[in-house]
Amino acid sequence: MDEQGGGTTGIDRRLILMARTVVVLFRQFERIAREMDITIPQYRFLLFLKRGPKRAGELAVEAAIRKPTASGLIADMEKRGLIERAPDKDDGRSIRLTLTRKGLTKHREFEEALARYLPSLIEEGDAERMLEAFTELAYIIDSKREGTGPLEVEE
Repeated sequence: MDEQGGGTTGIDRRLILMARTVVVLFRQFERIAREMDITIPQYRFLLFLKRGPKRAGELAVEAAIRKPTASGLIADMEKRGLIERAPDKDDGRSIRLTLTRKGLTKHREFEEALARYLPSLIEEGDAERMLEAFTELAYIIDSKREGTGPLEVEE
């Protein structure tokens, strides 16, 4: 047995608990996404585009999906009016994707739905401690993202 009580694998048991938490949260986030008529990959695209216009290939790389999959997502999101294409000012041959007002609204509504769900996981007395821990985790993860700072959250 290792120090953390996780067997003899040498893996800190807290990391396994963290992974389980992510999986459970992701399942609930997928359920909420279905209710909101959005997919998790579409949400990721909206999140990335919120930082500014991007080329389709850049979105695919950031979302860790293949370009054909990204093309399908982009076509669907464009058809739904969530994003639009605009000529790249720096390269007339390229197209940049931008959020529309509808896309920004969809992004905000989805994040608000997630935020309404999360308190159901937290005992009232633990809320502040848990929110501080998640905030710290978000900053740690965002600081590791190449060339980006923490994602801004509107008040």
